Amino acid sequence: MYLYNVTIIAENDIRDAVKQCIDAQFFDHPDTTSSLSLLEVLDSPHEGTTYCIQLRTENSDDILAFQAQHWNVVQELLSQQHPGKVLFFDSMMKYLNK
Repeated sequence: MYLYNVTIIAENDIRDAVKQCIDAQFFDHPDTTSSLSLLEVLDSPHEGTTYCIQLRTENSDDILAFQAQHWNVVQELLSQQHPGKVLFFDSMMKYLNK
């Protein structure tokens, strides 16, 4: 089992717009929501609002497909709409316990 985590740090003045974009791109489509979760970090050491999108999957190839078909589009869109106000980083993890 794999976990792909995308962290998005948005300045507070655009937090609602960023969340709306995430919802529209990922969570308004029933076919993508079964393995996705959206979280807000409550104790982030960073200024602004921190969101995490997490994809759980059995196959690491699903992560590559998600990146190409969905995530890269959202990252580009948010970067264009809010230049310099949004930071992104991601990580792929593998569960070691069964």
